[in-house]
Amino acid sequence: MELIIQIVIGLVAAFAIYNLIHYLFVTRPSRKRTALAQRVCNEAVKTAVHELMKSGDLEPFDDSDLRSEQIAEIWGRGVMAFEYHLPISKMKGTIPEFKKLLATALVDYGNNHHMHVHFENVDQPVFMVTDMWQLDDRLHFDVAYLVNLTTVEYVDDLKRL
Repeated sequence: MELIIQIVIGLVAAFAIYNLIHYLFVTRPSRKRTALAQRVCNEAVKTAVHELMKSGDLEPFDDSDLRSEQIAEIWGRGVMAFEYHLPISKMKGTIPEFKKLLATALVDYGNNHHMHVHFENVDQPVFMVTDMWQLDDRLHFDVAYLVNLTTVEYVDDLKRL
């Protein structure tokens, strides 16, 4: 009986130690990288949206109306892609036109900040609008920050769909 109790205590201790090590060396650094990537992507999208407001392609609105969420939990660890949404009433023109304008503004932001991704011997923009749709009174769009191979592969997979 004493041996069984020692085995159970040993298993519980091993499980607790494994979870602690996993959290310290895998989960926490991954969350920090994703949070940093989200801040960089947020700044790029915010700047691009402000440029579209200046050019008259988007009606002015408060920055609090532009929200972002991680989509990495859905697609897997390491994917630096984020979903944004803003009021549809502020958009002028059609969704495909706005997608092109936003993509161009994000490319300009990347060029102005010397941010490019070099993949398969080709320089690509570091920010890419991967999807855009309307849900109720909000315009939703996904922006991928091509900072690692996992995200580049994610974007390539989306292109195949």
